[in-house]
Amino acid sequence: MAERYLKSEKIKYLFWGVITTLVYFLVRFLTMALLNQAMLPVLIAQVVTVLFAFVVNKFFVFADNQSRHVVVQLIRFSVGRLFVAGIDFLLTYIMIERYSDLFIRLLRLNTINFQTFPLGLSWLWLHRWVYDSISFNAVIAVFVIQVIAIVVNYFISKFMIFD
Repeated sequence: MAERYLKSEKIKYLFWGVITTLVYFLVRFLTMALLNQAMLPVLIAQVVTVLFAFVVNKFFVFADNQSRHVVVQLIRFSVGRLFVAGIDFLLTYIMIERYSDLFIRLLRLNTINFQTFPLGLSWLWLHRWVYDSISFNAVIAVFVIQVIAIVVNYFISKFMIFD
């Protein structure tokens, strides 16, 4: 039973998703170092990552579902990723840019003492990103958005691209 679970489509999708994220970081940081700028490496990393994610999804995650031509699948995959990027931008705008005060109050983040957060271990690396209620809200929002993106990407890939 454990072997069947490890070979399941969802586990393969999750595994390759982690690898895709590592590819993104590697390409982005490498191109940042080589080009000595910030914006072009984002574009390069996005293109490389979408192509990498397409290949691993096509051949390793959804390998049994090869009913469409590869160019059609690539176009649909890219459009799906653009759609999810739109969700990312929209939720980022709502949760961080426009209504962060609302989320901070709802989550009671304004009651946390960030001098001793978390648990008095302010010297941890976490304190570099979480140093006040605004930054903590942003971190929470990014994690929530990424979970939504993973789920939406899975369903788009499963039912609209590699069906």
